[in-house]
Amino acid sequence: MLPAGCTVRVLIIGASGFIGRYVSRRLAAPAGNAVVSTYNSRAPGDDGASWHRVELTRLADLDALFASAQPDVVVHLAAMADVGTAERNPDVATAVNVTATERIARLCELHSARLIFVSTEYVFDARNGPYAEDDTAAPTTQYGLTKFKAEQAVAGLASGWSILRTSIVYGWPAPGRRNFVPMLVDLLRNGEPYHGPTNVYRSPVYVEHLVDGIARLVEREDEGIRHVAGADWVTMYDFGVTVAERFGLDSNLVIPSLAPEEDRLGLDCERTMAGLGLPYPGLADGLAAMLEAAGRR
Repeated sequence: MLPAGCTVRVLIIGASGFIGRYVSRRLAAPAGNAVVSTYNSRAPGDDGASWHRVELTRLADLDALFASAQPDVVVHLAAMADVGTAERNPDVATAVNVTATERIARLCELHSARLIFVSTEYVFDARNGPYAEDDTAAPTTQYGLTKFKAEQAVAGLASGWSILRTSIVYGWPAPGRRNFVPMLVDLLRNGEPYHGPTNVYRSPVYVEHLVDGIARLVEREDEGIRHVAGADWVTMYDFGVTVAERFGLDSNLVIPSLAPEEDRLGLDCERTMAGLGLPYPGLADGLAAMLEAAGRR
């Protein structure tokens, strides 16, 4: 039973991460939801949520979590997401990204909960981006392979599910954490160069715009594969130059370079954004929102 005044009981798995912190804040008290959040090593404890420590490779922890939380909707964000780490530790990546997701999907089915699984552009082969929702997945990295197998588990084991793929996500992180834009801003402010590949493509998305998509999926049943990323498909060099210009920094410190191989990832989100009734903001919109949010931190 939901607490008085709450509309949905939401379980956020991986809520202490960068994206998870924003999702937890968005879905908690102001939205009228009862939010249960998980962490692995340290709980933020400041988002109006009930926090539970869960190690994804201990499947019994997941069983106990679901029995306690009794969720209506599960947002599954937790993963071994570093591409290099997954490549060096394929067994651990499989245990975290695939086996745990399989158990979560089965538990969602057992508890009649909808599952929103956050996935990645790395399920594609990086040859012909930006990719649409119905393009054929063909992962070329261990990380991408484990996330694609996890997607298959979600679609095959849970009755009510949404898979939400995204691209490179940026915004203000918690103290001690980093992502691309704050890292680049610090680098340029210190007068240090950034070598931006002109042959690596992404669809950068501001974290709050990604959370708009996740929140909309929590609000309503919308089964299937969805893409939520930025409207601009840009090289990492162009991304760096735009960040420098928007933050009033020296764009000459962003130096064009070449990655060893061309990497054309990125997502086409037109269909999803129209279907969810959401705006489709680009890079300038996201960076403007990030700068505006700086004054509220």
